[in-house]
Amino acid sequence: MAIEEILDLEQLEVDIYRGAVFSPESGFLQRTFGGHVAGQSLVSAVRSVEPQFRVHSLHGYFLRPGDARAPTIYLVERVRDGGSFVTRRVSAVQHGQTIFSMAASFQTEQAGPEHQDPAPSAPDPEDLPGFRTGGFFDDAGFAQFEEWDVRIVPRSQLTPLPGKVSPQQVWFRHRDRLPDDPVLHICALAYMSDLTLLGSAHVTHLDVHQHLMVASLDHALWFMREFRADEWLLYDQSSPSAHGGRALCQGQIWTRDGQLVASVMQEGLTRFQRGYPE
Repeated sequence: MAIEEILDLEQLEVDIYRGAVFSPESGFLQRTFGGHVAGQSLVSAVRSVEPQFRVHSLHGYFLRPGDARAPTIYLVERVRDGGSFVTRRVSAVQHGQTIFSMAASFQTEQAGPEHQDPAPSAPDPEDLPGFRTGGFFDDAGFAQFEEWDVRIVPRSQLTPLPGKVSPQQVWFRHRDRLPDDPVLHICALAYMSDLTLLGSAHVTHLDVHQHLMVASLDHALWFMREFRADEWLLYDQSSPSAHGGRALCQGQIWTRDGQLVASVMQEGLTRFQRGYPE
């Protein structure tokens, strides 16, 4: 299913929307992909604000596993309408239960001081294998992401940085040219921001990865500058802590010319499966 179809919600009533069903051919994704529900939640929030307001942050909690074969209903609450900022709350509902809750904040275009950290170094994406040949994903079950070119930087090519205990870098872009609508690119980025981030918590624990229960628990995303999701974006990730069956992960998303466009924080379940270790 194309990203435009995934993010094209059906309006049922004022501030009530229904998301498209994704039915994976392989049956691998029994649960709804977290980025899917986060991206659709953001679309529903965007539809309730005037076009001069652009989303600058979202904070969401994954409350229950989603059913990948059932439609999702999105209920939008208009929390605040101000002159410079607008706030929305969205509840994603399946089978009568909330599976995801999100708050999103929007701002009009404004001016102020500007700065950013230096962009991290990374190999060129063209010099890296795609995810199907890179060994990061299982081929069976990831047809949902076929339209995305995802390239994992091998650990042997990562630049060591002091204070980064569990780093990971991922290049990604949409394979085909997308429409020029900036809202589509923002929502597409929200969709993809959940795909690999939790993996940064596992790269130093590959010996026990197959024994873990893994799931996103929450997700926060800040948008700083304009970008296109159909041009190469570097997702620079790390996991500063893993403890108590949870892992905290952080990421910054950069354009190829070194512009910081988004920052992400996520906590994920990384709990040993029942019975391990014996």
